[in-house]
Amino acid sequence: MDKLSALRTQMKAHGIDAYIVPSGDDHKTGYVAEYWTARKWLSGFTGSAGTAVVTHDRAGLWADGRYFIQAEDQLKGTDIDLYKMGMKDVPTVSEFLLDVLPDGGKLGFDGRSTAIGEFNALKNKLEPKNIAYMYTKDLVGEIWQNRPPLSGAPAFEHLPQFAGISAAEKLCKVREKMKEANVTTYLVTGLDEIAWLLNIRGTDTPNMPLVYSYLLITETEARIFVDAAKMVNIASKLEAQGFVIDSYEVVADKLKALPDKGSIYYNKATINVLLAEAIPQGQQIPPKVNNIIAHLKGVKSDTELANIKNAFIKEGVAMTKLFKWLHDTLQAAKPVTEDDIAKKLSELRKQQPNCLGDSFQTISAYGANAAMSHYKHEGSGATLAPGNFYLIDTGGQYLDGTTDTTRTMAVGNITEEMKKDFTLVLKGHIALSMAVFLQGTTGHALDMLARQPVLSDLQNYRHGTGHGIGYCLGVHEGPHGIANVQGEVPVELVPGMLASNEPGIYKQGRYGIRTETIIAVKEVCENEYGKFLNFETLTLCPYDKTSIDLTLLTQTEKDYLNNYHTTVYQVLAPLLTEDEAAWLKGATTPLL
Repeated sequence: MDKLSALRTQMKAHGIDAYIVPSGDDHKTGYVAEYWTARKWLSGFTGSAGTAVVTHDRAGLWADGRYFIQAEDQLKGTDIDLYKMGMKDVPTVSEFLLDVLPDGGKLGFDGRSTAIGEFNALKNKLEPKNIAYMYTKDLVGEIWQNRPPLSGAPAFEHLPQFAGISAAEKLCKVREKMKEANVTTYLVTGLDEIAWLLNIRGTDTPNMPLVYSYLLITETEARIFVDAAKMVNIASKLEAQGFVIDSYEVVADKLKALPDKGSIYYNKATINVLLAEAIPQGQQIPPKVNNIIAHLKGVKSDTELANIKNAFIKEGVAMTKLFKWLHDTLQAAKPVTEDDIAKKLSELRKQQPNCLGDSFQTISAYGANAAMSHYKHEGSGATLAPGNFYLIDTGGQYLDGTTDTTRTMAVGNITEEMKKDFTLVLKGHIALSMAVFLQGTTGHALDMLARQPVLSDLQNYRHGTGHGIGYCLGVHEGPHGIANVQGEVPVELVPGMLASNEPGIYKQGRYGIRTETIIAVKEVCENEYGKFLNFETLTLCPYDKTSIDLTLLTQTEKDYLNNYHTTVYQVLAPLLTEDEAAWLKGATTPLL
């Protein structure tokens, strides 16, 4: 019996008309342990985001613009239809369910891996159908034989030289914000938020050094819900700072035991349905409360910023070594595959001090594969050949920072159209890098700077221009971002925030281009017009000068590139071999 048939058998046994299989774990983490990859196991689609819906006679997969090409390819030969989110005449998941579910029908899903915010929005849409819901059964888990287990590896301390301040000091800051917001109980469900506050790291999720846990903070107690075996090396230090360690499995019971009246805060995007339903109805969220820890950790301290800059120097060394090796390999006409390059970079990165590994699976993409913005190669992947672009989107996890860099480069000679597209992306990238803006500006207001050169050529890219980035945590981090769609709660950019700057152009079946650096918000000055901010670029990695159409660049843009390349060479050259420094010298010579 195939997977869909087996799931439908379970659905019939429970009287379920449709079953949703979302992406994510019980904390809605970006990169999840294999145990939580039910949607991937069922559908075969390996993208990090997407939702599958199965009825008794239909099955669909909803994917966003980053994954259209990948999903089309991976769903071929299955009985699962692709629904391209945001495209004309394509129904949303809720619109589809409103159409196919009978009046009084039953909808099922795993309540652990669905956020309460998602569920409430869905209930509102389906209200006319008087739907019954069953979310206490993991039906995919019932048919998934040999499901991978969760990690049991111990957590470790993020030492003071990296963390900057103690967990106890961070807890005091949180309680101050709770008092300001009239919050008496704070349920923390985001794994990155818990790791940051407790100054712990782990190996429970791929690429992100997180520990599966919950944290319940009141005015007098801070209780960590976690597998005690993971805390053997750090429990005493946390207990000495005022934390209580409890079992991961009892968090719902503790929530049920809360008073029927009170003010509680939790993030509706990361608390799952089962936990939200356990909170007494008398516990209310005070109005206009921002996600307290996300806002605190989103603004990096001076210690964190200094460490992060050091991590980007190490990443720049690894990237330069990679590009020198790739240049020599191609010059020698030796075959090199997407997988060869990804493995070589991981090897070079791990040679750097305090490196934990990759911050996400490297996107190593040649030619048409690069047109899939979140492409993942299988096996050896494509072999590089002259006449197209090679794109690498990659990052490292260091104890002193998380990195994320994308560079696109020509392999052999490329067409004038390809150079034009590369330069349009670069122009947008430079425009955002050079932005000067007033305090109170959101990333949404700045997105057009990066997108305008691409739009002016009647092209676009179907992803945001920038995301926040963690500190030895997640490579994608809120609460801020830079996108052409405003978030539900606008977040202004403030000094100390990090963001990516990554416009692109993607032409299906042909090539893809993306250029990305990480930028830090900093203050310029304050005068009678207000407080002025701009960006400092942290990434140290040369751009491919051979792909630029110089006729499309202004002198200001050329000056920006020349100054940036001068900095890259001056900082990295002393850390390279003589041959590597010579290659970098050539890659960073000024544009005329």
